[in-house]
Amino acid sequence: MGDALINPRPGLRRWVSSTLEIDYNRNSMIELHHEGTVTMAINVSWRPPSEEERPSFSEEAGITGALPVSQRVIEAGCGDFVAATQELQRKLRLDSTQQIIATIYASNGPGALEPRTAVFGDGRESTPPYARKPHHIEPVHTLMSPIADDEEAMRVAEELSNDLMSQFGL
Repeated sequence: MGDALINPRPGLRRWVSSTLEIDYNRNSMIELHHEGTVTMAINVSWRPPSEEERPSFSEEAGITGALPVSQRVIEAGCGDFVAATQELQRKLRLDSTQQIIATIYASNGPGALEPRTAVFGDGRESTPPYARKPHHIEPVHTLMSPIADDEEAMRVAEELSNDLMSQFGL
């Protein structure tokens, strides 16, 4: 997959690991700063190749001009973000509570964001008919104690992803 994932590069008072330079469907970047700050960006708007090949968007096919946001990717991203924050907190022996902030941001300007969820037992993702399609997601905040165990970290990650996805009415 490339050298970037297994060998993070030093930056200006931070370590950077990125998949932006390689051909990968879900590009991501994480920065671990020397003072304990963690910054993570993940592309959550990827469309499956079957949808990218379609010449036009149609409501019947469940595809609109809105940017799709996968609930699975949000959950995984929040989990990775909290785990990286917790490990850096442990490594640096930080003794203060970490404030964790997450949001969903569309880099191509204002436009509707469309949640994609999977029904239990079915691998396909679709947009529930009752879901909202907001143009802006408010940042969500939570705290993680320096003595948080893995169960507490999982609770924090779940809280972040639930707070983000609830803005879609889910």
